Amino acid sequence: MKITKRLCLLVLAVLCILVSGACDRNNEGRGRGRTAVSWPGPEPRDLGGMVFKIANGYWYENNIAPNPDEIGTPIGDAKQAVVDSIMEDFNITFEFISFPPTELLNRIQPAVFAGDPFAHLICTTMWGMGQLIGAGLMGDLRNVPGLNLDSDLWSQQVHRISTISGKVQATSGIFSNYEWMDLLVFQKSLWNELNLPDPYELVRRGEWTLDRFQEFGLAAVADLTGDGVIDSLSDRWGFLHGGPRGWYTGLGVRCLDIDPDTGRIYMPLAAPETIAILNRMRAFSEIPGLFRFSPTGRLEAFFTRNTLFLEYEAINVKMFFPDMEDDFGVLPWPKFNEQQPTYLNDVSHNAVVLGITVTNNQLEETGIIMEALAARTAHVRELQLRDFENTVLRSDEDVEMFNDYILAYPSYDMGHLMLFAGNGFEVAQQSIDRYIINREISDYASEMAAIREATEIRINEF
Repeated sequence: MKITKRLCLLVLAVLCILVSGACDRNNEGRGRGRTAVSWPGPEPRDLGGMVFKIANGYWYENNIAPNPDEIGTPIGDAKQAVVDSIMEDFNITFEFISFPPTELLNRIQPAVFAGDPFAHLICTTMWGMGQLIGAGLMGDLRNVPGLNLDSDLWSQQVHRISTISGKVQATSGIFSNYEWMDLLVFQKSLWNELNLPDPYELVRRGEWTLDRFQEFGLAAVADLTGDGVIDSLSDRWGFLHGGPRGWYTGLGVRCLDIDPDTGRIYMPLAAPETIAILNRMRAFSEIPGLFRFSPTGRLEAFFTRNTLFLEYEAINVKMFFPDMEDDFGVLPWPKFNEQQPTYLNDVSHNAVVLGITVTNNQLEETGIIMEALAARTAHVRELQLRDFENTVLRSDEDVEMFNDYILAYPSYDMGHLMLFAGNGFEVAQQSIDRYIINREISDYASEMAAIREATEIRINEF
């Protein structure tokens, strides 16, 4: 029940405030670094009053400390408690350097080339981190003493996609990336009007597949303008999207991956089974009214029942959907077929990852603070998730879908991470757009045969 979720959120908020208050009370009259509250993670120790710098190359002012609109909220209070406790327990001062991700490379590259670490920790989007990796600016996280990359606090998928030139160059774990899940949203009011089957039960039974996605999308298609063609957002579509990444990721397609035996990067797109999936997507996209690439206008069309399905990142659903008058629901991306073992859900290239520069000369201290941040922000991540459930999702079934079938099966792609790194990394993802969206490629198998070997050589020589 939604009431239960509100109670959970309230309990979590109270716990965070109690922890914060306990820290304050137990530190009265004490020296720095001697809190009485037992936080998870590494034991408190004195790091000598160092200034620990965190570069936040992101659109938000800060991903760790409270942003201005979070001050005085349960989430903001929980963030502040973490920041204060770490500064107290380890005798450090945080310094946050914030700027948009588009400025990241131009700010960090000159500093690193001059031998300056710029910051102890770099936090930015996946594609921003890919630029830094491509420029040779990021260090190997396996060289950070005390950083246990094998623990559940850190994303093993991010380690896999960022292991380039034999170095683990990015991780994720301090931040909750649920906001950057690429969601499949459906117009529940239109769904009920069309008298379609219960989608949640299809998901539970493992029967939510591309064939059913196409069947239900076609049921919604209608020439509402009466001009004999479905060609505008005033007609009704099956599926509107701003890019096919979430869709093809859900079907099991990967742009780039690492061969575990050789350590070399390769393009899984050339595999026959992947080509078969992409050919099926192309056929789907050519059915009139079923599929439209719509980077702008698709949200308004969804609100006015001019599409049944919509691709939208969770952060934008959180921003724009709470006041939607019609009802909506969320589903995992459909499987290619029932034989696909699990649902797969794309984590956007805008998701937050973090790493260290090659010039970081305080690795031991960096490892201690990274571990402390990851462990102590666990309750912050829980609060953020519960807030999303309570304020955005409309039903218990949607909460179930989000937790059990979307968040439980995230999928990261090296193609997203390295999209703007240059040196051929962009070719794989662009080829899908050229085939499915722009239709510049007529035979994908022939295209892969022509470009795969040369592209893989370029990527592995960078």
